[in-house]
Amino acid sequence: MVENKRSNKRFHLPLIVKFRPASGSAAYSLGLTKNLSCEGLGMETRNFNFVPRDNLELELKLPQNATSVFLSGYVVWKKHHEQTSFAGIEFTVTDKDIHSDTMKKIAAYSNIPAGSFLPHKDSASVKKGAGQRSLSGKPEQVIESQKKPQRPGITKQYRKDKGECDVSFLLPREAAPHARNITIAGDFNNWDRGASPMKRLESGDFRITLTLPCDREYRYRYLIDGDRWENDWHADKYVRNDFGSDDSVVIV
Repeated sequence: MVENKRSNKRFHLPLIVKFRPASGSAAYSLGLTKNLSCEGLGMETRNFNFVPRDNLELELKLPQNATSVFLSGYVVWKKHHEQTSFAGIEFTVTDKDIHSDTMKKIAAYSNIPAGSFLPHKDSASVKKGAGQRSLSGKPEQVIESQKKPQRPGITKQYRKDKGECDVSFLLPREAAPHARNITIAGDFNNWDRGASPMKRLESGDFRITLTLPCDREYRYRYLIDGDRWENDWHADKYVRNDFGSDDSVVIV
């Protein structure tokens, strides 16, 4: 990763980012950070109409599928090239200590020197938000997935001496709050839309467990109510498909 010469250190750090308008007026979209500092980030995505000054909720997936961090910010610039959209996001900060802890966590998981994301003493570019909060009404938080009762995404249980793995996929209700049914389609079922229906839990999450041969990578996506595709927020990685979007990938 390359560091830019700015008052606040900015790093070229590619992280998967899930984002949506803070108003909740649109579903989550997936993008990729291009650079990141304590004051904000640059990102790219596919065919998204960024609105200047629009407030966004941001979930950054840290390397190694370890955890995610949650931030908020507003659009300060945007541009579009063919099917790719670019935007610059400036963070809004409700609690400086929480924001500092969040940036330290990003640094730790990204092998960036400690303190690199701390603001320059002469910089006032990290602004405190005027009462801006997430949809839950709570300040920005660092949430570790292993502390949740049900971990969104993928859990793996390898079978001894059988070369197989029981892989559980969980799509949280926040990804499809009004869904009636969800199926999972991928390389493991020849992308059959109806072959692997997921079970709706009392929490509103959807889950399914599949037994997959090991030492392989499988592309997959979730199909919501037969007409909308959704990626896994906690996939092992993402790859571009032939339809101009991305597929989730699980590695077993």
